[in-house]
Formats: sequence, structure tokens, C-alpha cells
Amino acid sequence: MKRTAMILALVLAWPLVSQAHFLWLKTDTTAALAKAHVYFGEAAEPDDPDLLDKVVKADVWIVGGRGEPKPLTFTKGNYSLEAPLEGAARQSTLILRHSYGVLTKGGAEPFLLQYYAKSYPFPLTGTWKAVKDSERLPLEVVPSVDGSTVVFQVLWKGQPQADSTVTIVGPGIESKIEGTTNAAGEFRTELPRGGLFSIRAKHTEERAGELNQQAYKSVRSYSTLTLHYEPRQLAPTAHAFPELPKGITSFGGAVVGNAVFAYGGNYGSAHEYANEDQSGDLWKLDLQSPSQWEKIATGPKLQGLAMIEHGGKLYRIGGFTATNKAGEKEDLRSQADFARFDAATNQWVDLPKLPEGRSSHDAAVVGDTVYVVGGWNMQGAGGSTAKWHTDALAYDLKAEKGEWKTIAAPNFERRALALAAWNGRLVCIGGMGSKGGATTDVAIFDPAKDTWLEGPALLGTAMDGFGASAFSSGDTLYATTMTGSIQRLEPDAKAWQSVGQLAHPRFFHRVLPLPGNKLVVVGGASMETGKVLAIEILPIETNKTAKR
Repeated sequence: MKRTAMILALVLAWPLVSQAHFLWLKTDTTAALAKAHVYFGEAAEPDDPDLLDKVVKADVWIVGGRGEPKPLTFTKGNYSLEAPLEGAARQSTLILRHSYGVLTKGGAEPFLLQYYAKSYPFPLTGTWKAVKDSERLPLEVVPSVDGSTVVFQVLWKGQPQADSTVTIVGPGIESKIEGTTNAAGEFRTELPRGGLFSIRAKHTEERAGELNQQAYKSVRSYSTLTLHYEPRQLAPTAHAFPELPKGITSFGGAVVGNAVFAYGGNYGSAHEYANEDQSGDLWKLDLQSPSQWEKIATGPKLQGLAMIEHGGKLYRIGGFTATNKAGEKEDLRSQADFARFDAATNQWVDLPKLPEGRSSHDAAVVGDTVYVVGGWNMQGAGGSTAKWHTDALAYDLKAEKGEWKTIAAPNFERRALALAAWNGRLVCIGGMGSKGGATTDVAIFDPAKDTWLEGPALLGTAMDGFGASAFSSGDTLYATTMTGSIQRLEPDAKAWQSVGQLAHPRFFHRVLPLPGNKLVVVGGASMETGKVLAIEILPIETNKTAKR
């Protein structure tokens, strides 16, 4: 009798499911207290709260980063199952698995109903990675963008699933978009506008089994994806610029007049430092005749340096030199050098040194003053014994006898950060902290008031703030990150907006301004493909004309 009653209860519950009720995950980081929500309805939005009692035992995990997925505990709220998101969980992908039970519909043979779900925290296409966890998420929808087309690939246990039905609901869609996947497991469509979209896919297995002493003849699986989508407002454009002659990372870059310059950097492998792999080369690309990069001068071998332009002149600041050869114990020395390039003699002219060695910092110019923020001082064994810089420096480039002066100290210790001048202020973006690892935190310095303020965090995972690059043109500030995201700081400096994606994701690169409201992206490396030789050109907009 008990078993019959249980089966009858599940049979009676099925009409609720047949009315398009699915499990959805949603990440909400806009509120003061970030939360994850589980909804049970037609889309990733509140539905009948009484239905949540049927799915309260769903398993949810935080995935990404190192180590095994971490369970996330939910409690029932007014309209959803809820869980607070703290620390790295705010930037992580979430996945869900739930066995709803054995059901029978319309006299058909009993089947096991399985629910799966996934949610990405950001609208950054470079962070939309496949989880590929056959145990917790065997049925998965993986999105990507191809021009104006959004591609949804359905994977079953990591393999493309053809003839799978994909259903999409969201803003600008009257009822739904629906289609089936091709041989590559892909369904391609255009989404009408930005917003939160609810996507689901179905997979059926003719596999018999038993759950809680109830036999079934097949398994029906539904997997949902909650996706924050923003149409690309800009994309790299076609150009005739040549590739770099050598791949470089952690170098100095600047545009002076009608030429792009790149100095120093690392020609070798990541995390391996030897003198022969470091660059002391100054490369130049003539924008009026950009047929090839020309090596016009050499200087000390440096990486982790900064380079800026002011008054039509080129300056380099700091950096470190590996004094060891390949295979020897690393001996890394941060330098205090400050020098200006003399185009007439193709030589570097020494200027007053920094107070002490500094590398893995960045620099930017506001007015006639160059500012240096972040970095550390290595004098031997490398980062394990390095002194993190707690101060920030300024130098008046117009002074006849200039000297380095300290400014208000920031409340952080970071390296591998990006620094950009924007509307008379300095925007310090991301980096690697002396404690806590990589960060997307942003700080803004006002030279007129000699004060630091907290800015809006860059979009993306913590690693999106590591080795990023930024530059402003007019009143508009752009940043690019290791996942390839192109982000624009809103005019009120309260948030970053995702506006596009690089063709070649990279970090430890340089974003530099070109005439005609353009940016050029040079150098850097990808974790997947290594050093990037290709140059990318981005047409940009000012905040006055940018689309909203």
C-alpha cells in the first residue's frame, strides 16, 4: 500500500511538471548581500513557492578554480531556494543536480525525471566555459558568441548531442525560440537584445533502472542555463598591421606621435626567468607605413616595467632583470631606473632614479605628472623574499630638476595591476595582492585632493584582474582582461559594462591609444595558446556617444 501511494503521489505531481516546470539557478551579485537562487518554474524567475518543497533537496555546487566542486547549502525563501554567496563564490559558476523521481504520464511506461542546471555570474563570453562534469552535470548547455549569433552547444557526458531540442525564453522574445541541435550539437540563433535568458535542453535515454524501489524504463533529463547576455557594442576590426616579430609579455608599451613602441619583456616561457629570455629591445611600428616592426635600439634587459608618453617623448620606469642563466637558481633584481628615449641618438638618457627598485607596477600620466603605483622590490630569490611597495610615487615631467615624491598611500599592496589616467584621476585596476591572491578590486586616486576612493570591481573572475591592461581616450576608459573581455567604465564610475570580446584573449599585454578613436592591443599571452603575436584594433566610443 505504501509503495502504491508513493507512486500515485508522483503520478499526481506530474501535471505540474508537464506545465513546463524546470529547475533554474540564478546568481545575483547586484544586491549588498550576493545570493544564489533556485527557481522551479517555466523560467529563471519566481513561480508558485509551494512547488519548492518538491525540489528542496536539490544538490548545488560551486565549480571553477582549483580543487573539487564545493557544495552550496540552500534554505527556502519566499520565492526561491536561497544561499548567500561570499568571497570567490560570487565569481563562480554554479551547477545543480536533482532526481525528481519516477513518473508515469498518460499511461506510458514509468520514467526517471532528472534535472540539471547551470548559471554563469557574468555576461563575459570568455568566462562561459564548459564544466564537463559527467557525474554532476552530464547534460550541459554551453554558450558562445559568433559575431551577432549566439551558439548553444548541448553536451551529453562531454560529447556533442545532435537532435536535442533547445528552448529559449527571455527579453524581446514573444513566446519562445526553439530548435534542434545539428551534428556538432549546436543550435544557432540571434537574441533580440541584452538581458537574462532562460535556456533548456532535453535528453532521453532508453535505460531501465530502479530508484527508491520504483522501476523505470527510461530516463528523461532536462538541463537549464541561466545566461546574462549583452550584445557586443564593439569588436576588433580588420587591419593591415603586422604581427609582432616575437611574442612578449610583461613589457612596456606606448604610442608616441605616429608610432607604437614596445620595450623589454619576456620572450621565454611563463614562470621561468633567465637573462637570455629577457628583452632589452625597443621595437617600433610606424603607423604611417605599418609594414613591419623595426628594432631601433637596445637597452637593459627588463620585464615587469612601465612605459609612458609625455610631450612627444618616451619614458620607461623600473622593471626587473634576471641575472641568472637558464638552469641556474633564479636571481631576480628589481631596478630603480627611470629613463627617457632620445630619438635623435637612439639612446636612453638616465633620469633621477626611483627611491628603490620596483617591478610589476604600472604608471600613468595626469597633466604633466607621471604616477607610479603598485609593484614590489625583488633583490635575489624572487617573489618569496620581495618587499611589497606600500607607497605610490609622482614625478613632475615639466620640472627642470625633477624628483620623485610620495603621494597619499593606497590601502592595498598589489602587483601585476593596470593603471590608467581618466578624467584627471588615476584608476588602479586589479592585480595580485600580497594577501588573498588575484583581485578585480579597483581604486581611484584624485590628485587634486590627494585621496584614494574605492571604485567598482572589474567584471569577471579574480584572474580577470591579473595582468589586465587599460587606457582612456577622451572621457572613456576601457580595460581588457585575460578572458578577452572588453569592459568600459561607466561615466559615473559606479560600474563596468561588458562591451565586447577580443579575438585573442590575453594578459600581461598592453592596450594603447591610436589616432581616430581607436585602441591597439599588443602582445601578451593566453593560458590556452601561449604568446599572442596578433595585433588587434578596437574602434571606441566616447561616453557621450556610447550606446546605453
